Amino acid sequence: MGILITTPIDAASSSNPKPNIFSLPGELRNHIWRLVCLSDGPVNVEALCLSDKQKLHQPAASFTCKQFRDEVLSIYYAETQWYLGKIGYFDKGLRLHDFNLRLARWKEMLGPYTKYLTNLSMAIDGRCYGGEDFSIPADAQYEIEAVQDGKVRFERNGTSRCKCRLKPGVERQASRDGAVLLEVMKEYSASYWEPVIEGHCPKCRLSRLETLRRSEVSHLPLWEDIVSC
Repeated sequence: MGILITTPIDAASSSNPKPNIFSLPGELRNHIWRLVCLSDGPVNVEALCLSDKQKLHQPAASFTCKQFRDEVLSIYYAETQWYLGKIGYFDKGLRLHDFNLRLARWKEMLGPYTKYLTNLSMAIDGRCYGGEDFSIPADAQYEIEAVQDGKVRFERNGTSRCKCRLKPGVERQASRDGAVLLEVMKEYSASYWEPVIEGHCPKCRLSRLETLRRSEVSHLPLWEDIVSC
């Protein structure tokens, strides 16, 4: 993912005629950027969105020149899993309102690089937002990832989730544009504004969220209204 360079930069554009990183094949430069900027696990966006932060912490290699900045950051944002936080009242959880504020601030700080996002995760504390059947665990881990053009992978604790509520064309957009993918995750969290339970979609047979009464969460741009069982 990201800007995958396949050709070397013209060495003539450098004032130094000796071999240097500009003359390396694009595939090798991409490999170098992955080594210097990618981590082994998810990156928590919390530290990146604090009110006292005026700019994002980014890999040092992205500050060398504009050409390298675009190459490095496209790989950095596309190939990192970004942990958005845990929604809940316990264990340093966030209220939904504060969660939305965090995502809005992060998106603003990312600017044009938002489009490169491909892998996002968040957690929901089912003790706070689940119904009385306790079908939603205290650590419900959601992950959404753009896996190919037109498709996204959506799971909770490693198990596929129903995507049938996504409005027509949204999944394709989310697979191509990280800004849409981020909004899909943000809107899904809105399902927890009221008590929900686990149900099963009659169309795809996968698990989904349902309510016991008429939902107050409606008119979301990307998701159809949550279903009342």
